[in-house]
Amino acid sequence: MIQQPLCKYRNNYWAMICCIVLISPMSFAAGSGIEDMEPPFGSGYTPELESEKLTNKGYRSYQQALYYATKDTPNGDAKSRTALKNAERFLRRAAKKDQKNIRAFALLGTVLALRDQPRKAIGAFNFALQLNAKYYDAWLQRAKVLLQMGLLEDVRKSFVVLERNEPEMATDLLASIDGWIAARQGRLQVSPLTEPENQFISWRTAHNG
Repeated sequence: MIQQPLCKYRNNYWAMICCIVLISPMSFAAGSGIEDMEPPFGSGYTPELESEKLTNKGYRSYQQALYYATKDTPNGDAKSRTALKNAERFLRRAAKKDQKNIRAFALLGTVLALRDQPRKAIGAFNFALQLNAKYYDAWLQRAKVLLQMGLLEDVRKSFVVLERNEPEMATDLLASIDGWIAARQGRLQVSPLTEPENQFISWRTAHNG
């Protein structure tokens, strides 16, 4: 008499458990690691957010490159070159994901300049400034590359922009200009100053007061 209700109760209990499993399979998956797996169609981030994450990775690689360069050893130089290569890769992907990512283009310009690709660097800086002409860090870094390329009139124009809007950055550029002048004057015995160089140095001297 008692065994029959108990058996019926057990049958109902297991039927209820099976129903729960069928209705909510994720209740058994929770904590198993299944929910941590990558989605099948991409990262799940918006292009803008993914671009930002790639930019941050590129920036970290750029900082690593600068750190390894301070070691001044063959091994340090090799690691610096590898880090710069990684930085360029991340930043190119970031710029491709979001072509309005000004920071990615500006950082890419800086990295390309360090990788001895000045023309590509100027292209990246120009793109950043097309997106926002008031991104003055791009003006500064672009001017430093123009200086090394010998495009002195463009350097002077960049300085005027910085002097009007970011005096501290203008001072930074002047320091780079002074370094360039000292190095150029040290090569006078090899090659005399050109007329554009003379004019540029005269402008710097006059501006110095």
